[in-house]
Amino acid sequence: MNHETNQTTKQSANAITLMIIDESGSMMNLKKATEESHLGILQKIKSECTEMPNLNQYVNTWVFDSHRIEEIQTLAKIHADDTLKPIDLRPNGSTPLFDAIGKACSQLEIIMSNLKFQPEDTMVNVAVFTDGEENSSKIFTQGEVKRLVTRLKTQGWSFNYYGTDTSVEEMKERLAFDGGMVMEKSNSGFRTGMAQFSMSSSKMKTDWLKDWMKEDFTE
Repeated sequence: MNHETNQTTKQSANAITLMIIDESGSMMNLKKATEESHLGILQKIKSECTEMPNLNQYVNTWVFDSHRIEEIQTLAKIHADDTLKPIDLRPNGSTPLFDAIGKACSQLEIIMSNLKFQPEDTMVNVAVFTDGEENSSKIFTQGEVKRLVTRLKTQGWSFNYYGTDTSVEEMKERLAFDGGMVMEKSNSGFRTGMAQFSMSSSKMKTDWLKDWMKEDFTE
């Protein structure tokens, strides 16, 4: 995966996958499963480059705990021949969930504007993976995150919340998220949840691309 960017042309559209992954201390036992599942999502996106050649695929990954909220994979285009590497989680500290969502989404919006991604030609799919509740944000409040999410949804962004200890439906409502699921707090639970996101994201891209290219598709 390299850091080449590509502005939209009339022949292609863009799909951006933003993953925001909890690495608080309670994620220690889930570290390997989460790293491997994240790589599995990247591998699926890589295969989609061949399946959907008219769709430029980009990935951006953030991790968060009370010691760091960090972009560990900057926005980068994925190609069908890329060599993919796993991320390295460093579980520690508590869970600044609101700050992580607010910071990651705000920065991606700025980068997209600078690179001149056009909303009508770009879909953004955001996924949060966490095993706990918000407990240490200092910058963004719940209300501020909800307003940010609500505004970005008008630009074609979608938001998914995958959680364990928290009430997923409650958090989706509190943050104006669209989808997601409750995961078991186990290696198999995280593998299942992240695989489910990968599958649903792939279908969303296929449907969105067909609509974007509807003049080229027949019933």
